[in-house]
Amino acid sequence: MGDQIAKLLFDPNGPLGLTEGFFQNAVAETGGFILAALVFSILIPVVIDARQSAKWRPARQNFGQELLLLHVAIGETLLRFVRTPLGPARVRAADAVDNAYRAFPALTGLYGYALTADISREVNDYMRMLRAVRDWTYEAAHPEDIGFAAVERRLKQTRDMFAQANHEFKDVLDELRVSGFADASWTPEVIG
Repeated sequence: MGDQIAKLLFDPNGPLGLTEGFFQNAVAETGGFILAALVFSILIPVVIDARQSAKWRPARQNFGQELLLLHVAIGETLLRFVRTPLGPARVRAADAVDNAYRAFPALTGLYGYALTADISREVNDYMRMLRAVRDWTYEAAHPEDIGFAAVERRLKQTRDMFAQANHEFKDVLDELRVSGFADASWTPEVIG
């Protein structure tokens, strides 16, 4: 069977009439094409990603440091909101939470050029939790605004969302490789 295939391929008078050298060259070229495709599709993106990571590392460090400060700031405004009695002062405290929340998307947009897909995913998860916390303060300060609750709610609002926001914050810092979570995180007492 093998001899018949070889005769079919390499017999100059056969249907294909290939020479052995031509066949070896075709196999080598096909192998080279496959190898080149692997290099271009796997190795080159890995090298580019490593080089980009090294270039954007300082920007990611700055982004992480700013996130640390903003996480502390929103925690402090939440505490002020919770401790403020009902009335106009509580509405102003809820507005302060909203203003503190708005600093996060602005900061993320400022550093968007330096974020990878993994970092962006973690930042998005964190922002979703902060949005739920912001919505919770709005609803607590404006219980009459049923329409806001119906339209804006994206996550189930429970006591656990504060701990979950803290956890998502840690995930962002881990992805950025920035330390300082222990100092900036919301303590269990604050969450309680």
